Amino acid sequence: MILHHHPRVAAGHAFHPACDAIRWIDGDTGERYFQAWCDARTGYPLVDAAMLQIRQSGYMHNRLRMVAASFLVKDLGVDWRRGEQYFADQLNDFDFSANNGGWQWAASTGCDAQPYFRIFNPTTQSEKFDPQGRFIRKYLPQLARLPDKYIHAPWTASEDVLLAAGVKLGENYPRPIVQHDVARKETLARYAVVR
Repeated sequence: MILHHHPRVAAGHAFHPACDAIRWIDGDTGERYFQAWCDARTGYPLVDAAMLQIRQSGYMHNRLRMVAASFLVKDLGVDWRRGEQYFADQLNDFDFSANNGGWQWAASTGCDAQPYFRIFNPTTQSEKFDPQGRFIRKYLPQLARLPDKYIHAPWTASEDVLLAAGVKLGENYPRPIVQHDVARKETLARYAVVR
């Protein structure tokens, strides 16, 4: 229905035309952020595990699609169209209208039934929907020995806890590529052109 009545979205434009004015992070930083996201090297275990799942299986659960998309767009500031294309290339259940709609929903550029601006926190999403970190442990075995308390945010663990679990941040698992709270503020500023 959206594609029929608003064909501009099929041409790579935001459902809400004002959103085409958003300035995304591009250049070297944008490319580095996008590659880290694609390569499951963001330092956020839920996002990285989700990206490994899609790469290995061609599938990603809807909750993870929302979290991974939100992270790319709102934590890293990368244009949603890059993520949309990546998913199109990876998903074995790809459907253009569902993929485009999902990405625009996550980017807050499309149809949106909620009256508020969403920025998913990947750590709290992980804690809420997988408290024991089973999904993370499956796709990121280098973190498997971390206690449940730290599996969602390894950078919060003490050096002793990391050492006991065999985790070396910056070596066998990356440090967070951005700080979520700082990125959130930058995103709100980035989207101010739409308000």
